Formats: sequence, structure tokens, C-alpha cells
Amino acid sequence: MLEQTLRHFRRYQEIISVLIRNGFGYILLEHMGRGGKVTFADTDLVQLGKRIRQALAELGPTFIKIGQFASTRPDIIPKQVRRELEYLQDRAPLIRYEDVRRTVERELGAPITKLFKKFDPSPLAAASIGQVHYAELHTGEAVVVKVQRPNIATVIQTDLEIMKDIVTLIEQRRPRAKDYELHGMLREFSGWLEKELDYTAEGKNAEKIARGFEGDPQVVIPRIFWEYTTRRVLTMTYIEGVKLNDRQKIAALHYDEKMIAARLSKALLQQILRDGFFHGDPHPGNVFVLSGGRIALVDFGIVGTLTPEMKRRFANLIHAMTRRNTKSMLKAMLELGMVPKNVDLDHLSQDLDGIRRKHLEVPIAQTSLSELVNDLSAMTFNHHLEIPSDFLLLGKSLLTLQGIVHEFDPTISLADLAKPFRFQFMKERFLIIKWVNKFAGRSLSLKQKG
Repeated sequence: MLEQTLRHFRRYQEIISVLIRNGFGYILLEHMGRGGKVTFADTDLVQLGKRIRQALAELGPTFIKIGQFASTRPDIIPKQVRRELEYLQDRAPLIRYEDVRRTVERELGAPITKLFKKFDPSPLAAASIGQVHYAELHTGEAVVVKVQRPNIATVIQTDLEIMKDIVTLIEQRRPRAKDYELHGMLREFSGWLEKELDYTAEGKNAEKIARGFEGDPQVVIPRIFWEYTTRRVLTMTYIEGVKLNDRQKIAALHYDEKMIAARLSKALLQQILRDGFFHGDPHPGNVFVLSGGRIALVDFGIVGTLTPEMKRRFANLIHAMTRRNTKSMLKAMLELGMVPKNVDLDHLSQDLDGIRRKHLEVPIAQTSLSELVNDLSAMTFNHHLEIPSDFLLLGKSLLTLQGIVHEFDPTISLADLAKPFRFQFMKERFLIIKWVNKFAGRSLSLKQKG
């Protein structure tokens, strides 16, 4: 208990120092009963977002992740602030090789020279939770080894405990904050972060996504080497390719950019619409282009899941949107559980109708997905709509994909690429209904015979 108190005290000192340095001293004054209250209306939101981003970056891994998580929540974070939080980069100082070696040997139970034929001391990349090194197995296979930072779990646990206290304080000082379910959001974030700290979970995610592409030579998912993997060490196939954000090298190698855009789009749409299990962070740094224009996806720490029921409800919403029917859109949103009981349904319906006229009554080529998402986000924020977290992740993934696709092929239509999956979904739904009716008929027949 004393150790925890000391940890909290030291961390509180750091947090207070960073808050003051980034112009948030008024928060402390208000807590002490001094100074006036500050609201969004009193502050320029763009500048506020920049200061929040800087403060979170200084506070380290947990707070960087909080910022990244918050950037996916249009239901509680204003657009101007979210845009700044999207710039948060998951960067961190390098881990000393001696610490990397010690972690690998402790986790895998043998000297690093016995485990690997070669292990490069210089990292390929360093992020807030772990660091990646190139290595070779004694069988000659090239791999990358992802190693967690020393004591990162303790650091994150301390920060989460402090965040719980901060949320309680916010709700005490500002009763209206309870409307935003901050404690629920913190629990959701904690679960997200806990999964990222477990590299075995990431390995299982990679294998599950890989099963969806068995027999497809155009999409590569790295193989996981489980004998060299634990909660804190992850070993997988080394991907020799060009990162999607290295446009200059892609051009120099004369890769077909339109084909790359189409393959990446189909790969993510397949994960979402067919498999119901998708990459939650498909930014250009997590996508490689290989020889022949093949694509490879890496980093499966964040994934989204859509159950058959969620896919059905999502399909109903999309169907309502394509029918340009405001009433059906509102009904689908109610079915998804997005609309709180105290919402003004007439006002919400009017806003939906405005979005429908602006975005859905024009040719698909004239529709900007990013602008549509921004308008939907504003509506979500204004009406305090409660969007399921996996749908938020879905929106973020699709928006990221749209940005990539627009860079590589502005003429491509995600709606057209999604059509085969939509027809497949309708076919599956028809077969399920047919099977249920058949089963029900058999049951009725047996009862009549009885």
C-alpha cells in the first residue's frame, strides 16, 4: 500500500508539472476553489486540442493511448480536438539493448544466442509499449521480435489508477460529466490497453485474420512463431516490403497504385463484411507492399469484432441510408441502441434528414466519406448518441482506408467494391431464414404426429 501511494505521489507530481507547462493550471485552481470555470465556449478548440495533444505526448504511453482512443469518440470529443488527437504518434525513446536481451531471455527461458542465430541490437522501430528487432532463427527463417518495455505494465497500471481518481474528481466538480459515462469509457479503454499488453492476444488476432485469407496469394499476414512468443515477447515472420507511406519508393519500383488500392480495400472490406473481424488500425505504417503488388498487414494489437447480429443491424442502417429513408435510418439507429431515452427525436430526425439530403441524394462519386463522417460525428456529439465501440472502430478503419485509397486511386468507389460482399451477406441471410423455416416446419410436423 505504501509503495502504491509513493508511486501515485511521484506520478501526480509529473502530471501536475506537465499540465501547468501546457497551460492547464486553471484546472488545478478550479479544484482548489480559485479561478472561474472554463468551458469549451471560452476557449479556442483548435488551440485547446493542440495543448491537450502536447500534454498527452509528454505524459507518455498511457496518455498517448488515451488520446488515440479519444480520437475515435465523436460522441464526447469535439471535432476540432479530435483532429489534433489524431496526430498523436505512438513514438518513444529507444530501449537499451541490455534491457531487451534481459526481457527476451527471461520470457523465453534461454540465452538469446541459443534462441536466435542472429539478433540485431539496433531496433527496426520503437513505440510506446514495445520495440521491434530483426532476428533470424537457427532454421534460417527471418523474423521480427517485438519486445515490451521494462515495467510498462506497472507504469500503465499506475496511470489507470490515477485516471480513475481524475474521472471521479471531474464528475464531482461537474455533475453533467456523468452523462458521458466516463467511468464506462475508462473501463473500455483499460480493456483495450490490457489486450495490447498481451502479445499472445495479438498473435491470436493475426492468426484469425490470416485464416480469412487462406488461399489468397495477394494478401500476406505474418506467421506467428509460438515457441518464441509470450505475453511480453512476440515473434513473427519478417515482412520484406515497402511501407505504404513510402510513396517515393513505391513509385520507383513501378508498382501499380490502382491495383494496390483495390487489393487493400477488398482485404479490409472482406474482414468487416464477411468475416466480422477486422484490423482496427490500418494506417499506412501497418501496410506493406510486396513484390508483384501483393499487400501485407501487420500489427494486430487493435481489432474490431462484429457479431452476426451486429452485422445484420449495421446492414439495416446501410440499407436505410441507401434507400434515402430518414424514418428507416432513425429506426435502425434505435435498433442499434445508439439513441438515449431523453433525446429529442424530432430534432434528431431533422439532422438526419439534412445529412441524407447533403450526402445521399448526390452521385456516389460526389460523396466525401470524410465529410460524411465529420457530419455524422457532429450529430453524434450534439445528441449524445451512444455508438457501440466496435462501430466507432469500424468508422475509424473505413475513414483511414478512404484516405489511403484517395491518395492511390481517387476514382475508386468503396461502395462498388462492397457490392459482392453485400450480395453474399443477403444470400447468407436468406439461407439462414430458409433453414429456420425448414427447422420450424419439421418441429411442427413432429408435434402433429405426436
